[in-house]
Amino acid sequence: MIVSVERLRIWLLAGAALLVLVIAGFLGYAHYRAHRFIKDLPRKLGIDIRQETNGVTYSQSVKGKTIYTIHAAKTLQHKDGKVTLQDVGIVLYGRGDGSADRVDRIYGSEFEYDQNAGVVRAMGVVHIDLQAPAPVVTSAKVGSAAGHDAHGGKGNGQDEHLIHVKTSGLVFLQKLGVAATDQDLEFVYNGMTGHARGAEYNSDTGMLVLQSAVKMNGIKEGEPVVLTASRAELDRQKEQVVLARAVYTILGGGAGTRVAKADHVVAFLRHDGSVERGQGEGEVSLSDSAGGEVTAKRGEVTLNPQSQPETAVLTGDVRYTADEPLRQARGEAEEARGRFNKAGLLEHVTLTGGVHVHERTRAVETETVLWSERDLGSKGLELAVSSGSDKRLQLREAVASGDARLTVVNPPVAGDKAAKGPTTSAMSGDVLTALFETRDGGAHVKNVHGVGHTVLRRVSTTGATETSSGDTVDAEFRSGKVVSGGPPRSGKGVTAIGQGADEISTAVQQGHVVMTNLPVAKPGGVVKAKGSPGGGEEQRATADRAVYDGSTEKVTLTGTVEVSDTGSVIWADRVVMDQQTGDAAADGSVKATYQQAEQAGQPAAAAGEPVHILAVRAELKHDAGQAFFYGVAGRPARLWQGDSQVMAPVLQFEQRERRMVARGEDGDKGMGVHAVFVSTASPGTPGVAKKGETAKKPVPVRVTSHVMTYNDLARRADFDGGVLVEDADGTMRAQGAVVFLQAAGSAKAGDAGKKAPPQGAFMGGSVERMVASGRVEMTQPGRRATGDRLVYTASDGLFVMTGVPGTPPKMMDQAQGEVTGASLQFHAGDNSVVVSNGVNGAAGQRVRTETRVKQ
Repeated sequence: MIVSVERLRIWLLAGAALLVLVIAGFLGYAHYRAHRFIKDLPRKLGIDIRQETNGVTYSQSVKGKTIYTIHAAKTLQHKDGKVTLQDVGIVLYGRGDGSADRVDRIYGSEFEYDQNAGVVRAMGVVHIDLQAPAPVVTSAKVGSAAGHDAHGGKGNGQDEHLIHVKTSGLVFLQKLGVAATDQDLEFVYNGMTGHARGAEYNSDTGMLVLQSAVKMNGIKEGEPVVLTASRAELDRQKEQVVLARAVYTILGGGAGTRVAKADHVVAFLRHDGSVERGQGEGEVSLSDSAGGEVTAKRGEVTLNPQSQPETAVLTGDVRYTADEPLRQARGEAEEARGRFNKAGLLEHVTLTGGVHVHERTRAVETETVLWSERDLGSKGLELAVSSGSDKRLQLREAVASGDARLTVVNPPVAGDKAAKGPTTSAMSGDVLTALFETRDGGAHVKNVHGVGHTVLRRVSTTGATETSSGDTVDAEFRSGKVVSGGPPRSGKGVTAIGQGADEISTAVQQGHVVMTNLPVAKPGGVVKAKGSPGGGEEQRATADRAVYDGSTEKVTLTGTVEVSDTGSVIWADRVVMDQQTGDAAADGSVKATYQQAEQAGQPAAAAGEPVHILAVRAELKHDAGQAFFYGVAGRPARLWQGDSQVMAPVLQFEQRERRMVARGEDGDKGMGVHAVFVSTASPGTPGVAKKGETAKKPVPVRVTSHVMTYNDLARRADFDGGVLVEDADGTMRAQGAVVFLQAAGSAKAGDAGKKAPPQGAFMGGSVERMVASGRVEMTQPGRRATGDRLVYTASDGLFVMTGVPGTPPKMMDQAQGEVTGASLQFHAGDNSVVVSNGVNGAAGQRVRTETRVKQ
C-alpha cells in the first residue's frame, strides 16, 4: 500500500509543479508583459501621428533605446471621433535588464479607438507573441515579421520559448483600466496549448481573470497532460494564480492515467514568475487508472527555483483507497507530509493523526486463491523511500510510533490437510521500525524492530495462539506461500504458486518477557480453562529472553524462565515451547511445583501441600498431560510432597490422572528408584504403645526398586524389578511390592469395588498397608523370615508371611531356631510368632492348629 501511495504522491507533485509553471507561463508572464502595451496603447494612439502613403508607424525611445513600435498599414479617421487602425503590428523590446534581445508582439487585422469614450476594441482576431525573435525590419507585417503561421504556430522553429495567445472581441476601457473579452482564447507554448472562454484584465490592479472553460493540454516529460478549470485568476500585485475546480490529468505512459483534482487551487509566484508554493483546498484528490486514490481536504506543495518539489502536505481527513485485481487497500490519517531531494524525487513521508492502513493482496487472480491481509495502525508513521533507475519509488524504511500495531494474516495453503485456517502474525509497541526489500516487483517487510511495551502475537493455522510481551522485539519476515489448485479466470486448469503477505520467520523478544500459549485441544484432550478463548489449557511463561522460530513454530525461553498453567509451575534456565502442540522441553536447574485442584464438595485444605520436583531437564507433553523429569549420574530427579519423596533417573508425572512412574534410564537394569514414605503405628497395637499411651512417632520407610508406579486415586504405589524396603526395625527384599497409603477421610485405601476416596495431597499420608511378593526375605534384629508373600498392616503393626504349596514360609530365630507353617504372623519389636496351619475338614469344616512360641 505504501509504495502505491508514494507513486501517486510523486506524480501528483510533479503535476502540481507543471500546473503552476503553465499558469505562470501562460497567464502570469505573458499578461504581465502584455499589460504594459494595453495600458499605454489608448493614450499613444490619441497623439498626432505622421501620415505615410504605406501606413502609420510610431516608435518611442528612452535614452536612445527603442521601447516599442506601432505600425498600421492603414488609418481611418471617422467624423464621430473614432479611429480605425488596420493590419496593426505592435513590437515591444526589452529594457536592457538582461532581456534586451527579447521581443514581444501584439498584432491584429483591425483595431477601433473611440477617443471620446476611451475605448479600444479589436474588431477581429488578436495575436500576442511573447519573447518572439526580433524582426528584420520594424515595419514587417504580422505573418512575415513574426515568422508564424496564421494560427500562431512556429514556422521557423528558432525559439521554442515563444508564448502565443490568440483571441477576439478584445475591448479595453481606458477610464477603468480594464481589458476584456467574452470570446474564446487560445494559448500555445512549447508544445502546450490552452483554451478559455472569456477574459478580463485590470491594468490598475494587475488582476487577470479567465472566466470559464479553462483548459491546457500538451506533452510533459514525454507524457500527454491536460489541465482544466472552471475559472482562473492572476493577481500580479500579490503574485498569485487561482484556479477553481482544477483537474490535472496525465494520460497514458507506463503508470497509466493519473488525475489530480481540487475545488480551489492557489499558486504563489516569485518575482521572476516561477512558482514558489501551491495550495489546494476542497475535495483534493489524486487517482490513477489502476484504481488507487488519495483524498484530503487540503493540499500544499513548495517548489525550488528550478521548479522541483521540495515539500508536500495533505491535511484534513486524508484517505487512501486502492482497488486492483491483485491488491485492495484502505488507509487514513489526519496529515501527510512529503520531503523531496534536490532532484525533485520523494525521499521521506510523515503521516500523523490516527494512521490506519489495511491492505489485501493475492498472488494470482483466481477464484480459489484467498486474500492475504496486512493491517497497520499508529499515531504517527514515517516512511523513507528511494528511487530506482526507472525512477520508481522503493520503500526502504517505515517507523510507526505511538501505540503502533502491525498485523499480517495469510490464508491456509491449498492442499495442506493440516491447515484448518489462516495464520496470523501481529506486533505492537511504542515504536516499530521496519526495513523493506524489493521482491517480486513489490516492497516486502525484511525485519521489524520494536521498543517499549512490545507485544508479539501468533496464531497458527490450527488455531493455536501464542502471545508474548517484552521491552524490545526484533523480527525477521519471509513471504508466505499461497497455492491454488483451482482454475483461474482464464478457464485453464493450472496450479498457481505465488507469494502471500509477509509473515514472521524469526523473532527475538527481550526484557521482562511474559508469554501465554493456548494450544488447540485434540479430541479427548485437555479441557480449556474457564474464560480461555481457545480450545486448550492456557500456559503462561516469564523469561528474560524469548526466541521464536517460524519454521518449527517453537519458542526458546532463557534467563530465569517460569512456565505455569492452572495447576503447575516450572522453573528452568532454558525452556523450548511448541506453539502447535503446547509441548515444552526444559533444561538447566529444573524445578517444578504441582498443586492438586480442589474437588467439588472437598475442603480447600484437602488438596494438601503441593508436589515439588527437581531435575536436570524435563519434557512436558501438553495434550497427554504428562511431564518427564530426568536426572544425571549422581543427580537423580527428585519428587517430594510432605514427608514422602521419590528419587529416580526418570520421573514420569501425569497430573490429570494423578499418576506417577519412576524408573531408570532405558536399558538400565539397576535399582535406581528410591522412595521414602512414613509409617505411624496406632496406640494399643501389640508390641508398640499400650492403650492410653502416646502413639509412636512417624518413622520413614525407604523403598528401592527398578520401577515405581504410583496411582494417587487408589493411593497405591507398585514397585517392580526387585524391591528393597528399609525402616528402623529391619529390611525386606522381594521381587515386587505394593504400598498403600492412608487416604484422608477413608476407612481403607485400595478397597476393590468401592468408590474412590476423596483426593488428598499427592503421595501424602502415612503407610497403611504393604504387600510384598516373590521370594520375600525379611530381616529384623535376631531373626530372618522368608516366603512368597508378606502383608504388613500399619494399624496393628502386624506382618503376615505366607508361601506357596510345597514351600511354606520360614522364620529363623537366633533363640527359637527355625519356625515354619502355612502362615507366620509377627510384630516388629515383639519376639512372639503365631504359626497357623489350615486343614479342610469334612462337611466344610476347617480345623486349625496354632502353636505359640515365646522366649
